[in-house]
Amino acid sequence: MSGDGYELIIGEGFAMDFRRLTAAAGRNPGGPEDYVRRQVLREMGELAAGTSDGRHALGYESGKGDLRDCVTAYLQSDPQEKADYRLVFREMPPAVAGGTPRRELLAVKPRRGAGNIYEHTCARLNRNLHDRQPGLNAFGDRMPSVKQNQAQRQAELDANRAIAHAFPGQVPLATSRPLAASRFGNRRADSPPRHGNGLDR
Repeated sequence: MSGDGYELIIGEGFAMDFRRLTAAAGRNPGGPEDYVRRQVLREMGELAAGTSDGRHALGYESGKGDLRDCVTAYLQSDPQEKADYRLVFREMPPAVAGGTPRRELLAVKPRRGAGNIYEHTCARLNRNLHDRQPGLNAFGDRMPSVKQNQAQRQAELDANRAIAHAFPGQVPLATSRPLAASRFGNRRADSPPRHGNGLDR
C-alpha cells in the first residue's frame, strides 16, 4: 500500500452512481445495493487514507476501451459470492506543486452486462471502445487477461501511480470536484461523505 493520504475527486458520473445505489439501498435496507454502498464508502475511505490502492491496473482491449491510466477495485453485492461490482478511479498529480496527490473516482457499477462499468467509464472519459489513446502509451501496454499474484499487481499499481503523478496529460474531468478527505473520520461508517457539490446532490 502507498500509505500516504490522497485528495478524492468525485466525477459527476460517480456521484450519480452513488446516489442510485443509495436510493436502491433505501428501498431495500440490508439488500445487495445496501451492501455494495457500504463497501463503496469503506473503499473511498481507504483510497483517501492510502491504505488501499485498488485491486489492479486496467489495460486496453478492443471493444472494452483504453483504460490504461485507470485502476479498478472489487466490490460484492453478496458477501457469499465473488465480487460482481467494480469501482474505477484514476491517479492524479497534486493540483499544485507540493500538494496532496489526487484520486479521481469515475464509476461504480456491475462488472458485467449491458452498460457495464468499463463502457460507462470510457463514455465518461469520452473514449471510443475500439480506439487506443496515444497519450496513454506512457502507461505501457498491459494485457487485461494477464494473471498476476498480489505482489505483481502491487508493483504494477506502484509503477502506474508514479507515471500518473508525473504525466502532464493526467487531469481531472471538467465536471469532477474535490471531496474533503477529512469527512471520513468524523461521520458514521454508513453515512456518505458530504461536500458542497458531492454525493448528496
